[in-house]
Amino acid sequence: MIELNLTILYQVGGFFALYFILNTLLYKPVLMLLEERNKNIVGRKKEAADMENELQKKLQGYEKKLSDTKIKAQEERLRLRQEGLDKEREIFELAKKDSQGSLSEAKAKLAAEIKAAMSRLKEDSKIYSKDITEKFLGRKVA
Repeated sequence: MIELNLTILYQVGGFFALYFILNTLLYKPVLMLLEERNKNIVGRKKEAADMENELQKKLQGYEKKLSDTKIKAQEERLRLRQEGLDKEREIFELAKKDSQGSLSEAKAKLAAEIKAAMSRLKEDSKIYSKDITEKFLGRKVA
């Protein structure tokens, strides 16, 4: 059987004394450290999340600026290309006008040369025909 005597009171008293001593010296400081550590972890996680959000905003801004720059570059490239095509067309038109002028000048010169050659041929043909007739008839022809 269980015997109740004074030692049980000493044990209960020792238990509570040890409980208060350990609670004051060990449990409360350890719990405070764990709670402080938990607060630090939560704070760091919140800080990291804030930094990540800020980074995402900056990244989106960067990507928007990059896409805007690409669009502007594409527009500038198309503008320069169109300017080049216009300049090329202008140069071709000038060359065409120049060549047409040269061609008409060459045609006029050729026509004048043909006319001069034809008149020389007419004169020469009269002389040749007179010579041939004289040789064929064997006498001078007037």
